[in-house]
Amino acid sequence: MNLTESLKTLGCLGNVLLEADYVRLKGWITSLRGEAIDGFKVIIGDQEITEFKIQKNLPSPDVQKLFPTLPNADQARFLIDVPLDQISPKQYNTLVQLIPIIQGEPAEILFNLLESTLDVPEKEDRLGVGGSFKFVACDFLGHFVNKAQLKPDESILDAGCGVGRMAYSLAYYLDDNACYEGFDIVEKWINWSQSVIHQHRPNFNFKWANIYNKRYNTEGTIKVEEYSFPYSDEKFDFVFLTSVFTHLYANAVQNYLKEIYRVLKPGGRCLCTFFLLNEESKSLIKSGKSSQNLIYEIDGSFCSDLEIPEASMGHPESSVIQWIETLGFTISAKYYGLWCGRNFGTSYQDMFILKKP
Repeated sequence: MNLTESLKTLGCLGNVLLEADYVRLKGWITSLRGEAIDGFKVIIGDQEITEFKIQKNLPSPDVQKLFPTLPNADQARFLIDVPLDQISPKQYNTLVQLIPIIQGEPAEILFNLLESTLDVPEKEDRLGVGGSFKFVACDFLGHFVNKAQLKPDESILDAGCGVGRMAYSLAYYLDDNACYEGFDIVEKWINWSQSVIHQHRPNFNFKWANIYNKRYNTEGTIKVEEYSFPYSDEKFDFVFLTSVFTHLYANAVQNYLKEIYRVLKPGGRCLCTFFLLNEESKSLIKSGKSSQNLIYEIDGSFCSDLEIPEASMGHPESSVIQWIETLGFTISAKYYGLWCGRNFGTSYQDMFILKKP
């Protein structure tokens, strides 16, 4: 089951630039079925913008190189200029939403930020969670909203929150009625998030989990396969894990899935990412096209570095589905990623959307 076909568009809002007399939105967008993009709806903060200039269907050889099978990938870039006199001054330091229109209907929302003033971590810490801090934060906000129907007032758990990368964009999306909780095994990252993001948004809370990990926390005293999330049963509407299961052994993945099921409310959703090993990805690894050489098996998981296996770990797709379904989850959607050298993917890693009955 691959429900990518449920999506209408693929693209990104790469930059929001404040110029002398206008705000410029730059990015790319294309329909997955080849239909024309009729136009866009632009929302800055809580203000819908009604007057702006569009240039679309601009050359995009970089997009075509990344997605050679994507319709119209060679002419997918756009520029949108919004005159400054169309934007209320109170809408600076705010979220930008760009909604493509296809045949009169809205497609997947693209997100970015206008003049965000919330501090970002030091470069070393940004690189520690993969870099591209603000871009990835806004890109995944799009996944949360478009694929998991995240609402601004929901209760959220960010399991493995790192140095607050996903919390950064959520701080601009969630309202004051929402509850955000995050935990991570790197104490320094939790301290930064609590002192910066919590200070800005008091309904965002971060906790340190002193879990042992050969890459991230060699002084940890808790075994990850035995860790219980420090939250009550049925507390959250939405749980997400981005690039967490790609650093855990199979028994730890199963423990986390069990804990996710416990803390989710009935009807709650989970977005989680993996390196899934199946016939296609294993073939691409064997042919040398994959960015992750997951060939060494350890206790049912596969890694690329026997010295530090947790640096990158994959799991057989059939096993992951069995673990998920045994707990009682429904798989709402599955999206394969680009990591193994595919010609198409909606993100870098593979992604599941799970639902608790």
